[in-house]
Amino acid sequence: MPLTSLLARTYLRYVIPVTVLSAIAFSPLLYLAMRVPVPGDANQVNGVVRTAWLLAGLSLVPLLILVGGVAPAVRSIASGAPASQLAALRDGAVSLVRAVLPVGFAVLAMLMGSLALAVPGIALFVLLSLTGATGAPDRDLAARLAASVSAARANLIAVALVLVSAIAITIVALVFLQRGLPMPLPKPVKPELLATFRLFARYAMAGIVLVAPLPAIALAALAQKEAPQRLLLIARRAPAVTADPSART
Repeated sequence: MPLTSLLARTYLRYVIPVTVLSAIAFSPLLYLAMRVPVPGDANQVNGVVRTAWLLAGLSLVPLLILVGGVAPAVRSIASGAPASQLAALRDGAVSLVRAVLPVGFAVLAMLMGSLALAVPGIALFVLLSLTGATGAPDRDLAARLAASVSAARANLIAVALVLVSAIAITIVALVFLQRGLPMPLPKPVKPELLATFRLFARYAMAGIVLVAPLPAIALAALAQKEAPQRLLLIARRAPAVTADPSART
């Protein structure tokens, strides 16, 4: 099934479950965004704006976790046997929780790669971005990371394009949202104007939560696209087994 078709069919069929899963994955950042205070004066305004941008930058981590959450829904559509809304939400929640530890190790690897040079960190970010969608009952942590690297290498341009698009859309949306803020502040500063800066942080994170299922589904679809090819390769390498018992003697 083409990637765009799988993306559209999964999102349109499971828009409510994947949005709920997105809210769960981003809940720590949503909580922090809701805790952003109203700046007390004009000197604190820049700090609130920087906090909103920092939260937006950190949103890449829950996005990778969300890839695992939407993976069951993507697999059900790809297999031709769509799950129910409740099953998609239930299986997605389980997969979301199981993706936390592998994605945490993947993020740690990205950070360690970035300590030396930026390029290794960026490369690891692309190669390990599918870690959340590589879960299987018989796979350990190393196998999940290796499966992500294998799937990402097979679809390198597509994976990179999805990630770059997600980052670019976030930046453009925040820039346009920030342009609506009353900057520079008039004097004297009115309290209701200061309150809009807290809303900027909240609206920015809420928008990211609503949009995040789209790139997450695209990444999970790319991981699903590679999975049948790996199974076919294993089948071709496996020794043929004859059905004739006399041939074994």
